[in-house]
Amino acid sequence: MDDKILFVWDFHGVLEKDNEHAVQEVCNLVLKDFGMNREISLEETINWYGLSFFDYFRLAVPKGNPELWQGMVKKTLSLQKIGWDIIKKYIKPRDFSEEVLKTIKDKGHHNIVLSNSRPQHTKRFVRVIGLSDYLEEIIGADTYRNTYIRNNSRINKEIHSIKAEILNNFLKDKNYKKVIVIGDKDSDIKAGKKCGAVTYLFFDPEINKNPGDVEADYIISDLRKILKELD
Repeated sequence: MDDKILFVWDFHGVLEKDNEHAVQEVCNLVLKDFGMNREISLEETINWYGLSFFDYFRLAVPKGNPELWQGMVKKTLSLQKIGWDIIKKYIKPRDFSEEVLKTIKDKGHHNIVLSNSRPQHTKRFVRVIGLSDYLEEIIGADTYRNTYIRNNSRINKEIHSIKAEILNNFLKDKNYKKVIVIGDKDSDIKAGKKCGAVTYLFFDPEINKNPGDVEADYIISDLRKILKELD
């Protein structure tokens, strides 16, 4: 395995696109069901993208309480069929994601997904957009489940520490020539740095005109630029 490269992908916001519209629609259905005179805007959805539904509802209804927010989460989970129908209406593979993953696999290297979500959910998302055949493994950090997080600094510390620990455990007894981490958040980059990986921050210019002050090795908006690592 010492001649192989490992590519570690975040899923939401990197390998897929447009799912934020589904998240917005589902959240607003639940808010309406609970009688809230409030809708989450697309801008809010994008800003909070990657958080759990618990945290979405906590931020949308700040005068609520954990029991209310958890009740909203349970309602969201009860909308299984409706929710997935909404997701399928919006979610698409990121431009060039299949081409890039296939090229990496065809050259004998490995792709894995390390997501904040539960692995069973991420696997279903991956199947929906048709990328399952190109991935060796899907790992879910499940960082946010049932959390009550009060500020972004605590969020970021928790995510990057957990992701780094998971990735280091995965790499035990494996001898990759190089590890590449691709994510769309500072926490992804920090996790990669902790593991000695080459880091790529992906940003979608249609959503975010400024990738921010992130200390990634590379900042890209076209996934094909990853393929230079194969040269």
